[in-house]
Amino acid sequence: MKRWIFLFSLMACLVCTPFTGLANDTDAAQQKYEEAISENWKEMLKGSIRLDTLNAENNTHLLWWQDVENPSKEAAALVEQIEALMEQQEEDQESMDPYTKAKKACDEKMNADGANAALENIIRIQQDRIEDQEELAKLWEKVDGLVK
Repeated sequence: MKRWIFLFSLMACLVCTPFTGLANDTDAAQQKYEEAISENWKEMLKGSIRLDTLNAENNTHLLWWQDVENPSKEAAALVEQIEALMEQQEEDQESMDPYTKAKKACDEKMNADGANAALENIIRIQQDRIEDQEELAKLWEKVDGLVK
């Protein structure tokens, strides 16, 4: 009986022992992959923060505009122009979905070249959207000047 308990315990220890030697290669490959995409990843995150900030500022202006009483005709016309421009920009925007899906697929396979290409396209789209939001912000500044 003691032999069986000993053998069972020995087998349990062998089964439960992690194979750290095999995991080390994966960790090194993961680290190499992350280093290869780090610059584009940082640039994408900076663009995302900038875009979120501009969107929040423009939405704040829109909320502020909705509370304005008796706006001038010039300000109202400018807001109509802003709303038309926003609709046009939404129609013209390129979708990031194919690139985010490609990035996820490359993450799974640790394909740094593919991930960098997807990130570069995401950054390009973000830059286009940032330019659009900056154009709207300039128009909102004009509205602020007319209303105050």
